[in-house]
Amino acid sequence: MNLSRDRFLETATRIGARICRDAIWAGDRCNWLGDTMEKLDGAWRVAHHALTADLYGGTSGIALFLNRLHAFTGEKILRETAEGAIRQACSRIPYFSPVVKPSFYLGITGIAYALSSMGREDQARHALDDLTQVDPSNVADYFGLDVIGGIAGAIPPLLSLGVSLSAPACIDRAFAFGEDLLRCARKSDSGWSWNTLHVPDDRRKQDLTGFSHGSAGIAWAFSELYLRFQDARFRHAAQEARRYENSLFDPQQSNWPDFRYLYDPDSPTKGGPTYPISWCHGAPGVGLDRLRAYQIFGEPALREDAQIAIRTTEPLLKYTKGSNFSLCHGIGGNADLAIYASEVLGDPAHMSSPEQAGDQGIEEIESQDLRWPCGVTDGDQTPNLMLGTAGIGYFFLRLYDRNNTPPVTILPVHARERAQTLAARVPN
Repeated sequence: MNLSRDRFLETATRIGARICRDAIWAGDRCNWLGDTMEKLDGAWRVAHHALTADLYGGTSGIALFLNRLHAFTGEKILRETAEGAIRQACSRIPYFSPVVKPSFYLGITGIAYALSSMGREDQARHALDDLTQVDPSNVADYFGLDVIGGIAGAIPPLLSLGVSLSAPACIDRAFAFGEDLLRCARKSDSGWSWNTLHVPDDRRKQDLTGFSHGSAGIAWAFSELYLRFQDARFRHAAQEARRYENSLFDPQQSNWPDFRYLYDPDSPTKGGPTYPISWCHGAPGVGLDRLRAYQIFGEPALREDAQIAIRTTEPLLKYTKGSNFSLCHGIGGNADLAIYASEVLGDPAHMSSPEQAGDQGIEEIESQDLRWPCGVTDGDQTPNLMLGTAGIGYFFLRLYDRNNTPPVTILPVHARERAQTLAARVPN
């Protein structure tokens, strides 16, 4: 193994050691303090408090990183702290809002995924019990629809967990969530979209594009469902979601728009959409969906979309003043598009930019003992997965060994599981 890749593991290990050092213990559980963004008095402000339990910003995400790091290093403190973090997450499951319970990033599906990755299969099954008993007649009205906080993001991990945990009820639930998304589709001449913001019809302006809250993420969920069940309805829905999204592509920006600010009265850009370049909104997340869809369907147009997204994203894989290394909307998440492209397209040249970004971070931040810039605007370093140092450490693990560090920005369900999934649940 060359020196550069060793440096990536060493950096991840130093980040992990600091996270362990900063843990606050109470008995056999631990938590951390960190910065988040919260809307107070009509404006987004930095808040500093104990972390939640979820995968995105809470202790289960930290547990996932520390456990994966332990697998490479064998350092006992990493596993012990991961165990304390996941126990803290499990203790909060009864207090989750019912609305976000199915969510992968904000709900209990993500906690179950972390438990499963740590070898705690029985606890993972128990955590998912509530989801497998939901009355499907009102799911779409009750839960969110998107990837970050809703049922679209729950579908791929539920399909995987259904196989790995021998829990066919999870596969049933993923299928039911897919049918809920079909029922909620808003069909137009330009394709299908979803009201993920739950905007009243009299205020509707434009449904969202992108991975975290928009059509790319929902298309990804439909693609995984099609791969599992070979149900033509899911393939058609994925195609229609991408058709809607591509109808809004801006060639001058070489990017897909973000319409959230059309609905925000406090937005500084009331005149129209913005064009961010991040995993959550814009080309990097769209590119991840298109790469996975190309893997599944093999359509050249999907590869072309992905290559556009890669070309748009690659110039941002450099650390400059004001940028950050987070997975959600920083260099780490943007780099995952190129890392994933190297896997899907079989082209190791795509690793060049992410590796250079990692080396730059080591040289300009880690080696100078500076605090890693995280994804909380105007905030300080925070330890969580999608906005903070756990995710930055995870980025370095992806650079070190991407084959044994699955992405958390997208969870592709491996094709080898398809036969098992079909055997577990064949729809009538």
